[in-house]
Amino acid sequence: MIQDVQPGNVIPIRVLHVDDERAHLEITRIFMEREVKGDFEIVNVLSVEKALEKLENEYFDVIVADYNMPVMNGLAFLEAVRQNSKYSDIPFILFSGTMGPELVEEALKKGAQKHITKVGNPSTQCNLLTQAICELAREKYATRQGSTITALKHHVVLHSV
Repeated sequence: MIQDVQPGNVIPIRVLHVDDERAHLEITRIFMEREVKGDFEIVNVLSVEKALEKLENEYFDVIVADYNMPVMNGLAFLEAVRQNSKYSDIPFILFSGTMGPELVEEALKKGAQKHITKVGNPSTQCNLLTQAICELAREKYATRQGSTITALKHHVVLHSV
């Protein structure tokens, strides 16, 4: 959750989650919402094309994307995001079960901040994802001029200085 510069104005962290598997989107949403209890606003989309449309018209704090998707994979999506100055600074997390070490290294070189594997216990993996989203949101808002961040559990609070 982010507290806007005006006292008492608290808004959720907006997360764009892109995966071509509806079940993966839903399972991840359920586990993350259970963890953060309303501190995230998660927007799920089933394609990179739809995600790019959302990015043109809406604001997001963090992007989470699968790697193995039809038409455009997660790395190509990452490149498209980084090439558009309108949203190139949004933190990007690859949340995938199909990336080997070479692809993970390539993604980090191309501007992804994190890679989290989907393999394993969904609760554990979504907990790691939730922590990464909060960490990246804190870092993003900490770089704003005249602002500092206070983290309370998973909450991100922005204070005017």
